[in-house]
Amino acid sequence: MNHYLEVPVWWYCIIGTISFAFLCYTIESIPTQLPIWAIVIATLLSLTFSIPISMLQAISNQQVNTPVMFELFAGYLLPGRPIANTIFKTVGYITGLQAIGFAQDLKLGHYMKVPPRITFVIQIFSTVITCIWVTCIQEWMLNNIEDICMPRQKQGFMCPGSTVFASASIIFGAVGPQRLFSPGAP
Repeated sequence: MNHYLEVPVWWYCIIGTISFAFLCYTIESIPTQLPIWAIVIATLLSLTFSIPISMLQAISNQQVNTPVMFELFAGYLLPGRPIANTIFKTVGYITGLQAIGFAQDLKLGHYMKVPPRITFVIQIFSTVITCIWVTCIQEWMLNNIEDICMPRQKQGFMCPGSTVFASASIIFGAVGPQRLFSPGAP
């Protein structure tokens, strides 16, 4: 592996900057009730927790699930905004999850003697393709499968994960953790 060139840090910086710019543009162009400063906080929290969570997973082979933590942060930072809570949670949780997955892929590539630059390019390419493909499939499913995400859907497309996700957004975003967990709460 010493014969292969490492991925320069500026490659990561460029990808991170482009991704963050797209995220900020999207949040500002769609009425999400989410300020840019909250996205910065979600990203910084995610980056802060990525290394300790990666270490725990590498040592114990146990994943630490953090979505509720991000829901609490968003609930206190942005009370009464369920959509903002959902986006904050998604950005915070998925950023960390993707960082850990990327580190795992780089480690696997190292063990398999795949050049780091090849691994990096393949990861970026597959991420872009997956974003487009998954969005297209989801759009097709929502428009073409009858009664999708309904309890009595014939083929079993009931979307239980989406229901839990939406319920958590209502609980932590609309109701808020202040009413549930702060002093004087029932």
